[in-house]
Amino acid sequence: MLDSVRRNEVANLAVRFWCGDTESLEFIGNSANYIYHFVESGKTRYLRLVSSYDRTKKQIEAELDFIFHLQQGGVSVALPVSSVAGRLVEEIVCANDLLFACVFEQAEGERFRYETATSNKEHFRLRGRTLGQIHTLSKDYVFSDSFRRFAWNEDKLLLNIERFLPKSEKIVWREYDLLNNRLRELPQSKETYGLIHGDFGETNYRYQDSRLNIFDFDDCCYHWFVYDLAITIYPHGWRKEGLQLLDWLLEGYAENMSLDVPLAEITMFCQWRLVYLFMVYARKWGFENLSEQQAAWFAQKRENITHGYQWSS
Repeated sequence: MLDSVRRNEVANLAVRFWCGDTESLEFIGNSANYIYHFVESGKTRYLRLVSSYDRTKKQIEAELDFIFHLQQGGVSVALPVSSVAGRLVEEIVCANDLLFACVFEQAEGERFRYETATSNKEHFRLRGRTLGQIHTLSKDYVFSDSFRRFAWNEDKLLLNIERFLPKSEKIVWREYDLLNNRLRELPQSKETYGLIHGDFGETNYRYQDSRLNIFDFDDCCYHWFVYDLAITIYPHGWRKEGLQLLDWLLEGYAENMSLDVPLAEITMFCQWRLVYLFMVYARKWGFENLSEQQAAWFAQKRENITHGYQWSS
């Protein structure tokens, strides 16, 4: 991880590739990547810096190609913006790392906030409809001979799990091994498996004029389509109306995509999401010098993993 001073120096350099206003540059946050926004020709742009340790250039090019494919198919996505040199990906050497810089348009609209006082029926139907559209286009997507996006079991997070998840986390390891083996036995076909968004939650789209404007495809990979459905319903299953929300989600999905998804399979992928997110934050935070809030988050997730993903009843 770069310290804040060096990180900002790199961001300032990157923005110049797009002739952006460096005075407007503002750090938003980091998960696996460093994200900034800035102004270029009066428009808000988003800069993403990705380490070569996490993604190869060809993997990023594959991500951007998929975004253009979705846009051509009618999905509203935040498109990548070419640099002054006409490149979608710029390379920056930094210490012992190579960083890949990309810039994206701003996704217009409002962030969705769950309101218990409303039914949320139309919103979850829209979510499902949008995912169905993405997956339908994914079925027809053919990657270039020069690049390919990685499959779920080629994810660097999974390949390097032993570096950041200690063996003392027995509950997580047990569930990871169990689910990993189950996934490897699942059949794959063009109708059930393909490129997915990989993080289709409230933080990665904006609502505008009865459509969703989608961004952040950094986690897109070859996976079962049902996993995208699990990701988007996962935070809501505990609600007393969780199964109703799922029904609305699947109703919308069926308008664009035919997929026979039993509840048990969605539940399994929600459990996989639980384990996956535990690993994401295990890598990000580690287990030493945790804040009280971070320690409580891990404790709650261990308990959830132990009991298994549960729908409210």
